[in-house]
Amino acid sequence: MKIITNLLLSLTLVACMASCETDPGTVDPTNPDNNPGKPATGAVTPVGNPEGTATTATIGPAGGIIQSADKRVQIQIPAGALTTNQTISVQPISNHCPAGTGQAFRLTPHGINFAKPATITFQYNEDDVNGSHPALLRIAYQNDKGIWQSPTVKSIDTTAHTVTVQTTHFSDWGLFQKMFINPYNSFLNPGDKVHLKVFQTMESEFEDDLIVPLPILIPTKYIEKWALSGEGTLSHMHNEGDYYAPAKIPATNPATVTVFLNKSTTIEGKVYKDLRLITNIFVAPEGISVQLNGGEWKTYPGGANINPTHNVVLGQSGAEYASVGWKGAPTGTFRWTKSADVAFNIIKGSLIYQHLYGTAPSVSGGSLKVDNTDDTWVVGTFTVEPAGWIDTTPPGKMGTASVKGVFRMKRVGVGAQ
Repeated sequence: MKIITNLLLSLTLVACMASCETDPGTVDPTNPDNNPGKPATGAVTPVGNPEGTATTATIGPAGGIIQSADKRVQIQIPAGALTTNQTISVQPISNHCPAGTGQAFRLTPHGINFAKPATITFQYNEDDVNGSHPALLRIAYQNDKGIWQSPTVKSIDTTAHTVTVQTTHFSDWGLFQKMFINPYNSFLNPGDKVHLKVFQTMESEFEDDLIVPLPILIPTKYIEKWALSGEGTLSHMHNEGDYYAPAKIPATNPATVTVFLNKSTTIEGKVYKDLRLITNIFVAPEGISVQLNGGEWKTYPGGANINPTHNVVLGQSGAEYASVGWKGAPTGTFRWTKSADVAFNIIKGSLIYQHLYGTAPSVSGGSLKVDNTDDTWVVGTFTVEPAGWIDTTPPGKMGTASVKGVFRMKRVGVGAQ
């Protein structure tokens, strides 16, 4: 998701604001409770750059449907909207909308006007919702002054994961979050902290083509409460808070901080209540950390090699090595296998721990959970119950152990941020 990037980008464009369209009332981003009405100063952002292959289709008076190659956006032009055949194009572009999320699209020709409204439907995914809520997703277009405007949402389908608006013209269109918590996920060393802020872009529900402004801190009247699930401590005041990670690796990762909103939203007569914003906070040193039989954690620095053939997280401390590996998707939950398809190993000199135990051997219980959705970090947790161990020193011994693990690794080739 590009919320943080777009927020920083937008803040560099404040100097352009003098040329923007504005409504009466000034916005004070340092004191959101003093902002009169909706924040209406439009953010001027750059035009998006092409990213991927355009899709084209010829659509005439009978109407028709065109969608992007990845099926993220679909445009339905009704019969009677056009009087002649037109070449319609959908071009993926970078999303510079304030609080924008995911891919935006350039719909052409820009100068076209429809006699009947066309329907634009965006497909959203989990990344688009991170830090926000499906009912708080909106669609905006960029006008010829570089300002983003958001038409009234016609529908949000939380089962099909779609957001729909209607329009009589084409422009550059993107999905954005109306309210969100920033950052929406964090990766901390034990003992570190992260500062959290709750933002909004738009407040009014009832006007068409609202200008999308720079995000500001959400008015405190819309926050019902903050809550922490997991270890660590949380302090907060109004629309900002601090999470302090525990001094040691917690038993459960990640911790979650939830901001419950004192607000509902109504879309096409449907009321969405119980709106909440969630941020996930993963606490672990960089490396793969292992706990044997409930003892002290030991961390093995290393890296993650994520590829279509076999994914491996490998760390080393002196002459000792620890690794987990799995075949398949880079994100998911995996069970240990008798083969090396999903495997765990620690090599401590002549002592070897693994995901198999006994002389047969039997496959250990437990699982490996991996999250590879962040741009920098591959994170995960695992349990091996029981793990088998073998002492290769003659005459050789074997036994079982309880193993817990956690890892936070950069992908091979990803530098420090």
